Amino acid sequence: MSSEIPPDDTAGGAPAQAPHVKTVLKLAKAMQRTAVLVAVPLAVIAVVLSAVLRGTGGLIGSLIGAVLGLALGFIGTAVMRGTAQTTPAGVMIGAMTSFAGKFVVLLVFLLVFRDTTLFDNRTFAFTLLAVTLGWVAGEVVGFIRAKAPSVDV
Repeated sequence: MSSEIPPDDTAGGAPAQAPHVKTVLKLAKAMQRTAVLVAVPLAVIAVVLSAVLRGTGGLIGSLIGAVLGLALGFIGTAVMRGTAQTTPAGVMIGAMTSFAGKFVVLLVFLLVFRDTTLFDNRTFAFTLLAVTLGWVAGEVVGFIRAKAPSVDV
């Protein structure tokens, strides 16, 4: 069984777009837009506070945490868009794999840099946490506000 959409015989052999594709793309756009609106201001606030409270080390740690958190967030919605053409199960597998991969990458970074002297690791960790939680909250709000059907028939 293939995860590709079968060709539509009525359209001269062109692939037919399954009903869920439009919904997944709409959701990905809404989720990413809202997540950016939540996570970017959190990143800016965290960077400014880190610089003021912890100096240059705090600024560097916070910048790295913010960039990492935002990059992983963008990768998640990119995976959602990239798997939209597959079956609904393929979209779910992509989303769950992306989530698990994000968790592993965050864990590895936190473990690798936990005793670093290159930057303030607390500002790194707290900024990464704030941006990641903000991104996830933004995705949830975007999903709810999109009012897309969760079941396409």
